[in-house]
Amino acid sequence: MLSASDGTVYPDDDELVGMEVQHTAVAVSDLDATKAFYEDGLGLVYEHDFHVDGTHHYYVSGEELDTAIQFVHDESGDTEIEPSGIVHLALLVDDVDETVEELVSETGCTVLKGPLTVEEANARAAFVEDPDGYEVELFRWLE
Repeated sequence: MLSASDGTVYPDDDELVGMEVQHTAVAVSDLDATKAFYEDGLGLVYEHDFHVDGTHHYYVSGEELDTAIQFVHDESGDTEIEPSGIVHLALLVDDVDETVEELVSETGCTVLKGPLTVEEANARAAFVEDPDGYEVELFRWLE
């Protein structure tokens, strides 16, 4: 079990019952830029993809990622991306500071906040912006 500084206790994976999140889907305007950010910049890996009804569905995951991220790209280019409603996508990483440094070097992304230590959450975190303006939290639990 993990405990936050406020006493909140989070269950271990083997204590979760009934269901799990399999993937999160987000609309993207430029699949190549998205792949560069998440694969080249963050080290996530291609899982699979398919095309249906004029959209390209592209999945990535990673070693410490128990769920996949599905990028949905309208191949006609008609979809305007408006990331409203999504606060952020959080990814657990080995080293927040190193990941931010490598990501900025590889993709030139904007760092919105951090890296910083969030004592209340018992975590180290940084927030960056992906090519479509989605906020991505990179975090690591503190020991």
